[in-house]
Amino acid sequence: MVAGAAEGIGEAFTLSLAEQGFNLILVDRNQSAMHVLAEKVAGKHRVESIELHLDLAAADAAGLCLEAAKSRDCRLLVYVAAKSRISRFLSLTTTELDAFLSVNTWTMLHVVNGFSNHLKSEGEPGGIILMSSLAGLIGPKYAATYAATKSFAIRLAEALHDELKADGIDILACCAGTVSTPTYRDSHPDFSRIRPVFTDAEDVATYALKKLGKTARCIPGWRNRLLYFLLMRVAPWSLASRLVNGAMDKMYGSAFRP
Repeated sequence: MVAGAAEGIGEAFTLSLAEQGFNLILVDRNQSAMHVLAEKVAGKHRVESIELHLDLAAADAAGLCLEAAKSRDCRLLVYVAAKSRISRFLSLTTTELDAFLSVNTWTMLHVVNGFSNHLKSEGEPGGIILMSSLAGLIGPKYAATYAATKSFAIRLAEALHDELKADGIDILACCAGTVSTPTYRDSHPDFSRIRPVFTDAEDVATYALKKLGKTARCIPGWRNRLLYFLLMRVAPWSLASRLVNGAMDKMYGSAFRP
């Protein structure tokens, strides 16, 4: 099951898994893009795809995902879907705040819990990949709520990594850097003063699938791993914070100045 399958990193996971011969349950609110992707993997890789048209912010989203997973003996969950918006925190409405919590934490937490319990009750091994972000490790300005919810995914995977091993379940948080997804492009970053290091969505998916079962969290891309090491292990926090927030100001600050 790939939750948030239709575009970007979710699409990359879908294609990678299809290439390896996995039948798929695709979950996304973008029905047309999801259908095009399902037809693509069916024609190219001859795998079966079930399309679950669903907004993961909905109150019944977790239950519907779990019903589909149980009905098809699903043993691998990849939760990619996320609410993301570059904005000043004070500009977010209560509706938007609720959407961050619903998609990025509430639904994800319930799906992980229900899916893990299902695997245990069936006596089946399985795996869970939670897509997170370097933002969840560093916490940049203009992305406070996104970063906080992505940090939740990291801590969840870290806490469950050893706990679920006894039940034959591997869990991983994949902390991606900047990926040129439709959501990222829609944030309209200004590259005239600084340009981040990009990682291909395909490389993110490949690396995460390779690392599942070996570690609790991973960072795709050697440049991203080096950046994280320098910022969080070498530089003092005050300097790391100034560098990260300075980069965000250069890309987005002009949109939020009076």
